[in-house]
Amino acid sequence: FIKQERPDLVLLDVMMPGQFNGFQVCQIIKSRQESKHCKVILLSARCQQSDLEQGREALADHYVTKPFSPKELLILVDSMLN
Repeated sequence: FIKQERPDLVLLDVMMPGQFNGFQVCQIIKSRQESKHCKVILLSARCQQSDLEQGREALADHYVTKPFSPKELLILVDSMLN
């Protein structure tokens, strides 16, 4: 998807069904030349310091903990795209 669509921003939940979690997908996005420009916001109920550090290590641009304000998330997204 990332290779074909080339989004400017991706929202990822840390806990996802399937083979990869959000940290891993973020690392993949940021490690590839064709997608490293893409901004990534990780969303998660996991809010321990170790979780935040894992988000930084994955090169996420922001880590938003749940519950969050949808309005504040929209403001964050808007600020990242403008």
